This record gives sequence, C-alpha cells and structure tokens, in this order.
Amino acid sequence: MKVFFLPPAAATTGKRSTNSLFVLLWLALHLNPTFPFAPTLRKTVRSEGTLVALDAIMHRNIIVLSHNVSQNVADGFFDVNNLLTGRVDVLARCVNSALWVSNGIRRDTSIFLMLFPHNITIEIQGEHIRGLNPDERTTALYLQKTLLLGSADSRSRREKSQLISIKEQEQEQSGRPETVNPHKPGSRSKSEKRELRLARKAREAMLRRIQASDNSTTPPQGFTLHLDDTLEGRLKHLKDHSNGPILMLNEIGEPLWDVMASEEHNYNGNGKKETTLILADQIGYDASDEKLLSENKAVTQVSLGPLSLLTSQCITITHHYIDIDANK
Repeated sequence: MKVFFLPPAAATTGKRSTNSLFVLLWLALHLNPTFPFAPTLRKTVRSEGTLVALDAIMHRNIIVLSHNVSQNVADGFFDVNNLLTGRVDVLARCVNSALWVSNGIRRDTSIFLMLFPHNITIEIQGEHIRGLNPDERTTALYLQKTLLLGSADSRSRREKSQLISIKEQEQEQSGRPETVNPHKPGSRSKSEKRELRLARKAREAMLRRIQASDNSTTPPQGFTLHLDDTLEGRLKHLKDHSNGPILMLNEIGEPLWDVMASEEHNYNGNGKKETTLILADQIGYDASDEKLLSENKAVTQVSLGPLSLLTSQCITITHHYIDIDANK
C-alpha cells in the first residue's frame, strides 16, 4: 500500500479553491495511471554485460495449421455471433491463448493462422496490436476484417453476395424432397419453410452486419494477410531468418521439458532469439504436413504427453514452460 504525503502548501490556510486545485495538480503529476488492458512490462536480462529487453531475445512464433477451411471462412463471410460454423472459434481461441496474459498482451509473440487449402495466412504480431479485447468475438471480428480486405482483390462484395445466394439456392434445390404434398409436387412442409425462412433472414442479417462494419481499407493494427503462403515456404523463411528451435507438437515426440533442458535448446546458453511452435487444429496434421515436417532436420518433434489436448491448451502450456526457462 502506497502512502502519499501532500506538500505543506496544500495544508496552509487560504482559499479552498486554490488549495484544492493545487492538490489535484500534484496528484495528477505524481500518480501513475493504470489501464485495464495495458501492455505487459518489458523485463530485462543481462546478456554479455549488456542489459537488454527480454522480449528482444526471446521472440516466439506460433504456427497453427488449419485444414478443410471453407471458402466462406477464407473470404471472411462468417457470423461472429455463431463462431462454431466453420470452427472460427478454434482460430479465435488460439489467438487469445497465444497473445493474452492477465491485463496485457505478449509483445514477444507472433501467431500465424495458416488456412488450407486456400494457402492463406493471417499473421498477428503482439507487438503492434491495438484495440484488441480478450474475447473470442472481438478476435473473430479482427480476423474477419483482415480476410475481407484480402478477398476484395478477386471480386467485389456484391459479387460475393450473389455467389453465396446462388450456392444456397442450388443447395436448397438439390435437397428439396420430391413430394411432400401429393397434390403439389416439390412442395415443402410448413416447418421446413419456416426453418428456411429463419435461416435466410439470419444470413441476410449477417451480410448486413459485415457490410456495415467493412468500411476500412487497411487491416487492423498488428494483423497481416499473406496470400499464396505454403507450409514449405513458411519453414524456409523461418530457417533463413530465425536462429532458434522449431518445435512440432504431437503425442509421440520427445517430452517438451527434456528438449528445452538440453544444451541444444538452452536459451541462456547459446543466445537463441526465437522459438517456433507448430501445431494443428482440431482435425490434426495432414499427411503431407507430417511428411514435410518429419523430413525437415530443423524441426524437432515434442510432446506434452500421450493425451490429446486442445490446440489452445497446448499453446498456453508451452508458453508456461518457455516463461520458466526464460527466467532461469
């Protein structure tokens, strides 16, 4: 608990308004403001006799491989009020686990959401994020804005809406029963008509919300969209620009704590600057991904145990071990 002693001038007699103004000015100059979502403090360590910021030598890259992503999700056409559709909730949860700590953002972390088969990657840099809140809906909104700007290069918003409407009509026609009422071939029951009407209204409302919020011409701060990005190209970029370990998480790898304790991956011993963590989404690794990663000599397979965990949980646990190792 801090105790503040007011200067003698504030206790002297005189006009109350003058004294009150003096006290307010003194408090404004000497009290440190706090913010609910202020960035985390930059810790420092001593390296070769020089005091440097911890996040400058301990940067972390987290790569999430997401397969079977629908075209609507890749184009940014999803409802932020129903993130289960297209499993956008998994992407948002991974972003929150990678970047958020209590009352702050991990400024030393970047996360890459690789969306296949579209070869689209959303890069989110904790150091440059502004205005993001720790809830999945806000994160999904930021992802949506980034994807919408990227997909605008191929066709306009109106063309997308028309294509979506055509697809829905085709799906409805293909799934229409031959006869519900024998006197009216191709008719639907009242319950089916009501469900389709509600679904159409929900879809139209979602499109209106997207169009109303899609007024910016640049992605949110800290968000970058990479087109034609492949896992092989991403690994090559990391190999050329990173001098730290690349860890692939699965259930059959070496225990993460044993790998981090080895001299090869000792952060304080050899000045590693970056750690890269590769994970898969709820579907798991694709066969081609496993082959590419297992044949890459720069990638080390590590495990958090035989039990399969959520991708977001793996990110949080790995952060925990890296934090402990960094503060040794």
